[in-house]
Amino acid sequence: MHNLTILEQDTAVNYEELTYPYYRRLLQELTPEKSVVAIGVELESEPIGLILATYWNSSDDSTIYAKILSLFVVPSYRCQGLGKALLGRMETELQSRGCSEVSLSYLESPNSPTLEKILNQSNWTAPNATALICYATRVKLKQASQPHLIEYLEKLEKKLPPSYTIFFWRDLTAQEREAIESQKQIDTLVRRFNPFTEESKIEPLNSLGLRYQDRIIGWMITHRTAPDTIRYTQLFVEPDFQPLSRSILMLVKSILIHVEKAPEATKATWRTEINNLPMVNFIYRRLAPYLDEIRKSFLTTKSLKA
Repeated sequence: MHNLTILEQDTAVNYEELTYPYYRRLLQELTPEKSVVAIGVELESEPIGLILATYWNSSDDSTIYAKILSLFVVPSYRCQGLGKALLGRMETELQSRGCSEVSLSYLESPNSPTLEKILNQSNWTAPNATALICYATRVKLKQASQPHLIEYLEKLEKKLPPSYTIFFWRDLTAQEREAIESQKQIDTLVRRFNPFTEESKIEPLNSLGLRYQDRIIGWMITHRTAPDTIRYTQLFVEPDFQPLSRSILMLVKSILIHVEKAPEATKATWRTEINNLPMVNFIYRRLAPYLDEIRKSFLTTKSLKA
């Protein structure tokens, strides 16, 4: 008999292998004051499924939103309705906690049709593509660097006016940091592309900034998410200082540094919003031959209002 149970901290530890490594800390800190819900399913005391969600109050009103972080059923127990049961139980629990809407993001994979069938049966909205997630290995990126990206970089650098300077982010001054922090308070784009997110993981090797005269107007922030992986996280140039080539210049320069100076970092990944058409076109036109994989990320939601 399958038992669905809302997990507590002492029981959640048994389910850590059923979610992504990044979310395991949430199971380790599953206390009443945390806005996290974990529901597990077991068979004869063996964990065979887990759904994990978080929820928060909107800063604009009193609405409470929720997000499904992961949903997993052990492969040998799939196609038995457990995924749908976990999702339905989570919806009920989030509704009881006052949540008005729940969302779920996922990457396309061989399992996507099964998930989409469950979501459709549970009256979630039709999934919308939101981003491209790119994966590369250093071997392929190195192929791109000889001579493709080097030649492209040289062309872009020649077009960069002398009033612009690319610098290593590790050389950012305290005064410049303070200026960006102040700008975050009034500029929604700077808040969205916050260069100080996950600051302890910022990769100093190839995180770059862009100055115009004495002002910071852009950055390419990378993170070391694992000893062998660099994630290209925040690429931003203030709209008034575009064209797009200045963003691409920083991305390409960062990639080349990765290839040349970080042989231990054999993997790279980055995300591009699907509505960023110039960057999407650049990925497909220039980078696709040197990427191992391009996958789409999808978003779906469901209203929990009675």
